[in-house]
Amino acid sequence: MTAFEILLNKFYETIENNEPKNNAVHHQTKTSELFELIRNYIETSFSYGEHLSYKQKLTDIIEKSAEILQNTSHEEWSKVKYAFMENDLHIIRRDRDKSEIQNLKLRLDQIF
Repeated sequence: MTAFEILLNKFYETIENNEPKNNAVHHQTKTSELFELIRNYIETSFSYGEHLSYKQKLTDIIEKSAEILQNTSHEEWSKVKYAFMENDLHIIRRDRDKSEIQNLKLRLDQIF
């Protein structure tokens, strides 16, 4: 288990807790901003997740992502949730090796 996996699982909890309440109109700007935040979160948590000095940056990204998720379309929210579930990020696995985590990061980068 690594800081990267724990942080991605924390992001998945954010996705779960911020399902859009209504059928919001699809806003391309918000969606692209959300995907950029996810990319930034993945990169930061992968590269610096074990460094406490990045805690505030990761917290800020989660808070902004939560706000956008609540105001995005249900379809976009589902896409983000499915990407995390498809890559087993809704659970924390202890048996992943470093190369598997790097491959996971590459897959997520391609999705977002």
